[in-house]
Amino acid sequence: MPSQERCATHLSRPAVDACPVCARPRCGAEAAEHRALGCEACLAARRSVKAPWPTRARVVAGLLTGFLVSVAGGWVSSQYVGATGFDLAAPALTGLATGIAATSAARTHGRGSLDWPLRWACAGLAVLGTALSFRLVVGGGDSPFTPASVVLPPYLAAVGGALASRLLR
Repeated sequence: MPSQERCATHLSRPAVDACPVCARPRCGAEAAEHRALGCEACLAARRSVKAPWPTRARVVAGLLTGFLVSVAGGWVSSQYVGATGFDLAAPALTGLATGIAATSAARTHGRGSLDWPLRWACAGLAVLGTALSFRLVVGGGDSPFTPASVVLPPYLAAVGGALASRLLR
């Protein structure tokens, strides 16, 4: 190694060899201290890599976030119960928001074994949020169970929105 080359992390020191990991020039102190492990720069880079969350923590974070978003979506959707067109759009957007928020919190990135089960759970949460919207209607609230011709289309829109969230995330 040429004598004019300097250590990549300690610029005041001359380099004695190259790092066996990243090939940057390193000084004698780094070569003696770290040997085959590398230099201080590549060791620091390895330390800064974050460990992934455990699966259980990701599921809990996703479901809790999905629940909170579905409740908020249900509250907003209650303003549109019975409004032509919006009575389906609001639950669909609730499902979409629930699916996106939950999978973002769980860090599925649209793939992996956790992605689709979490989206189906979000579909259930979106249906619960839509059922909440029927109960929150001003003037006493509607039944979230009957008549089926009234409640089933918004529930299907909520499920569709939650599953369609895969297209956006």
